[in-house]
Amino acid sequence: MMGLFGFKKKSGIDNRIAVGLALSGGGARGVAHIGAIKALEELGVKISYIAGTSVGAIVGAAVAAGVEIETIEDNALKVKKKDIVSGNLIFSSSSTDNLINWLGGVIGKDKMFSELDIPLSVVAVDIKSGEEVVIDHGFVCPVCAGSACVPGVFKPVVWEGKHLVDGGIKNNVPTDVVRKMGADVVIAIDVNSTRGSGTESMKRLHILSSMVGVLMQSSVNEKLKYANVTLCPDLSKYKSTKIQDAREMIEIGYNEVMNNKEKILKVLEKKPSRRKKKQWLKEINRQ
Repeated sequence: MMGLFGFKKKSGIDNRIAVGLALSGGGARGVAHIGAIKALEELGVKISYIAGTSVGAIVGAAVAAGVEIETIEDNALKVKKKDIVSGNLIFSSSSTDNLINWLGGVIGKDKMFSELDIPLSVVAVDIKSGEEVVIDHGFVCPVCAGSACVPGVFKPVVWEGKHLVDGGIKNNVPTDVVRKMGADVVIAIDVNSTRGSGTESMKRLHILSSMVGVLMQSSVNEKLKYANVTLCPDLSKYKSTKIQDAREMIEIGYNEVMNNKEKILKVLEKKPSRRKKKQWLKEINRQ
């Protein structure tokens, strides 16, 4: 495909299109986001906006901060449970100090939203009010930690008078958020598409996680209609609480993009009509 002045556009992508990524939560499965983003970069897709929930916020923050995807991958492959949680979860919930410190080691502990290379919005829930909170200012690390505060695993993060917990309770694939940021095209990556399938485990954390997943699913179905492309890497055989298979999950995320590259590139060949964008935003704002 030829662009202006006869220059060929890479992969047929219209570079005027503002691409937004909506990155879901999913615990350890979230490392698949890294593989997916690596593949998008190889296809020549330039990301203009990112909205993330839970682990999607953490990976999204690293990408938005301009950290090379290979560096993000290296850090994810080296992470240990003790780098994320502290104490014995059988007796009490963990603080988020370790998670904040780990993310700070990747992007800079005092990184501000205003310093990011790509605009980022982080989705959390204020457990005091039960309301969804979309955050795009202040320090990045504690906000991302708050978005990842799975009930029963982490203690809430106190931020501007709010008690932040896992944003997935309200909005696990924030397509609406990234569309409101200004995205022309939204690519949703859902690394936890089996969240509503329940569990046979009798362990407390597994039951809590499964219960939250069942509650999330109807909201996710509603949000995905605002995506132009939805990618759902099959991670059903991996647990959201186990990071040991990170390398395999990253590869699955990569392959999910490459297996759908024709669909992705086709969507990015032509800028959507203003009328369609207005229609989506009108519907989102009515919610």
